[in-house]
Amino acid sequence: MKRILAIAIIVLTSVTINAQIRKADRLYANWDYNRAAQLYERAAAKKPNQDVYYKLGECYQKMHRYKDAVTAYDKVSALGHDTNPSFYLNYGLMLKANERYSDAKNAFSMYSEMVPSDTKGQFYASSCDTVIKDHEYDLPITITSVTSLNSGSADMCPMLYKDGMVFISSRKAPDHGSKIYGWDGEYYLHVFYAKRGTNDTNFTNVAPLEGHVVNRKYHNGPVCFSQNFDTIYFNSVNKDLKGHEKKTLNIERNKIYLAVNEKGDWAKMQPFQYNNDTFSVATPYLTKNGSRIYFASDMPGGYGGADIYYCDKQGSSWSKPVNMGPNINTFGNEKFPSLDSAGDLYFSSDGYKGYGGMDICVSKNNNGNFQQAAVLKAPYNSAGDDYGVTFLKEGRIGYFASNRSGGRGDEDIYYFNLDKDSLPCSVSTSEYVIGFRCPQKPKPFVAIDTNKDTTVHSIVMEPKQVDELDNSKVTSKVYFDFDRYNIRPDAAIILDSIARAMKENTGMKVVINAYCDSRGSYSYNQVLSERRAESTVNYLANKGINRKRMVGTGYGKTHFVNKCADGVVCTSDEHALNRRSEMIVKPEKGSLASSGQ
Repeated sequence: MKRILAIAIIVLTSVTINAQIRKADRLYANWDYNRAAQLYERAAAKKPNQDVYYKLGECYQKMHRYKDAVTAYDKVSALGHDTNPSFYLNYGLMLKANERYSDAKNAFSMYSEMVPSDTKGQFYASSCDTVIKDHEYDLPITITSVTSLNSGSADMCPMLYKDGMVFISSRKAPDHGSKIYGWDGEYYLHVFYAKRGTNDTNFTNVAPLEGHVVNRKYHNGPVCFSQNFDTIYFNSVNKDLKGHEKKTLNIERNKIYLAVNEKGDWAKMQPFQYNNDTFSVATPYLTKNGSRIYFASDMPGGYGGADIYYCDKQGSSWSKPVNMGPNINTFGNEKFPSLDSAGDLYFSSDGYKGYGGMDICVSKNNNGNFQQAAVLKAPYNSAGDDYGVTFLKEGRIGYFASNRSGGRGDEDIYYFNLDKDSLPCSVSTSEYVIGFRCPQKPKPFVAIDTNKDTTVHSIVMEPKQVDELDNSKVTSKVYFDFDRYNIRPDAAIILDSIARAMKENTGMKVVINAYCDSRGSYSYNQVLSERRAESTVNYLANKGINRKRMVGTGYGKTHFVNKCADGVVCTSDEHALNRRSEMIVKPEKGSLASSGQ
């Protein structure tokens, strides 16, 4: 009898657990990650297995609870090898977001072994080395939590408004609804305003921004304003799909709206003309003169998830959206665009070799042309998500949001002031990128090379040694992604050093030879290599180097550095070594002639 009772209890428990998992799966499918996680937690406590822990970790990852996510993924790993490659990619991302870089690199490497055709594993693995090396050069910049704005909830996307600050928060908004968002279990986001107090970090009278037009029932914000604050552009999510559209589209998309200020209230709300029910249009930023609007969207035809786009004002309407291209956008997600007083573009991305999560990036504006973006240095970026930059003064004083460890809530608003920091050299915000070093004086020629994991090595040469350089010696190499010719952030570091050396040694010249790997036709790769040579020359020219001091030539799929010739089976890592531009530095007396060797 006792045995029968025990079996019955086991069967009943198993049925209950399976029912919980099925219900959690349904909630997960409907983006209700908060309640799904609660059920997965209960199921895992009673019947631990890899599948349940993996689903639990996915929930936490979606909710940006990175510490909880890595704990769940650790348990998946402890139970043995997982046959799902996606686990190792997600595990690596969460390990990196918790600053466990060595473990993260191992997870990314495992993903690469399981899915060798996907370069993301190799990309993220090498990014771990980049971050570890970069932390050796951290500089004393103070990042201060704006405690007068931050709460136990999510507080983010600060934006200057009149005599104070507008931001969005998941704290309860009086008189504006108290619904819970199933994705993360928090209140829906609303727009708040706080009046500036005695200094840049002191704010008072935090309350929802006036007007039910802006603060509607569900998610609201981020926002931006026209120069005189008479027009507001804001994000809003509205559950207005009905019938067939609701059944087929399922999810409501972010949309941008604008409203005008009439007698202290927001009125005449209008939708942005490129809103769409099938993709999101989000995180608007309006230029100071109102002639251009930047935003993020996952509309078809982009480079990855969400890309940065812009539209120019044309009378009372906007031009068609223009994708900002590979200097900005990646296979990942780019969001939260903004500009500083110099016109440089700031945004956040998870597609660069940054510190973890979303990283703040900057693209320098060179006479209207945005250069290859680079990741801001720590402590602007952290292992968590960092985004939503706004400036007070010339890019040296401002605010941003982050869910880095040590914060008060899910996300907090932080303040920086380079004018008050005692720095070892004169720099501006946009120079704090991965690998930044203060200039040394006097500075001799610096030849830079990289190994296959993109770790930077510097070789310092005294000025007298420059004349002794062998005219055929390759002094530097930069590498390219498969089938791409844009300058990557790691390549930008090397080319920046070459540009500095050429400015300090005005007689120096450089020959640039560009190559491809063996995949693809000879004719296609010839054109691709020429574009790689051209983009390398263009980058140095944009840094102020006279084009007469450079010559660039493409050599297609030739002069391989390893065995990976046409028809030879090689790994992705081996092929990557052949996708390169080689720099041959010529002294003043050297002939500026191309050489394919």
